[in-house]
Amino acid sequence: MSDTTIDASRAAGILMDTLSSTFADMTFIDVEPARAGAAGTGELAAGSASPIRAAIDVLKPVSLRLEIECTSELKDRIEATLFDGEGGRSGEEDSLLEILNVAAGVFLTSYFGAGADIKLELPQYLYFSDGPEGEILAEANGDAEGQILRAVLRSIRYRY
Repeated sequence: MSDTTIDASRAAGILMDTLSSTFADMTFIDVEPARAGAAGTGELAAGSASPIRAAIDVLKPVSLRLEIECTSELKDRIEATLFDGEGGRSGEEDSLLEILNVAAGVFLTSYFGAGADIKLELPQYLYFSDGPEGEILAEANGDAEGQILRAVLRSIRYRY
């Protein structure tokens, strides 16, 4: 386990770039930084019937958690794009988790360099009983073609 500190400003910029590139490459959805004063996380929960939170724990090169939060409408759009609008396909529920997995790799490689030793846990959905864990190290709020998208890095100690 590493005690490497995260530069919040640098990490936030890389998180935003990661959201933009990962969503463009995988879902063909453009993600831009949210405008100042735009709806934040509180509004994400209030403005969406079913806000979605997913997380992946990073074990190396530093111990932290990367979370993505989005509206159920954005998740539905991702699935429609990836599965040509056809519901009921196997793996459909895992689409956001796969995006998170790729985003974690992109973020860590961008932040720590191509030679970094990276070890990740499996991504998972976080539900209402899973409250926020750890302090926020960095965050990026994005506008995914009119839908709110948020990425958060949290300090977390992996439990062996």
